[in-house]
Amino acid sequence: MDEHKKELEKSKFVTITLDDNSQVEAEVVFTFEENGDVFILYAIDDIVYPAKIGEDDSLINLENDEWEIVEKIFNEFMNDEEQ
Repeated sequence: MDEHKKELEKSKFVTITLDDNSQVEAEVVFTFEENGDVFILYAIDDIVYPAKIGEDDSLINLENDEWEIVEKIFNEFMNDEEQ
């Protein structure tokens, strides 16, 4: 994981550029690495969104098989938070 991605892991917020080129600040819920890819879960207005972090640090929509990975990790995270 490169230095920028390590910084993102420690960060509390990230700026997201929306489709209309407006920007919104999102809270970083957590990041994790799986199968060599880095994923981020971030929240905007209490709604959690997943994405993969690309080589150029852009956020990439998940592929179909990646949804299962993220869902599993997110559910484990939520179970740990409840305990």
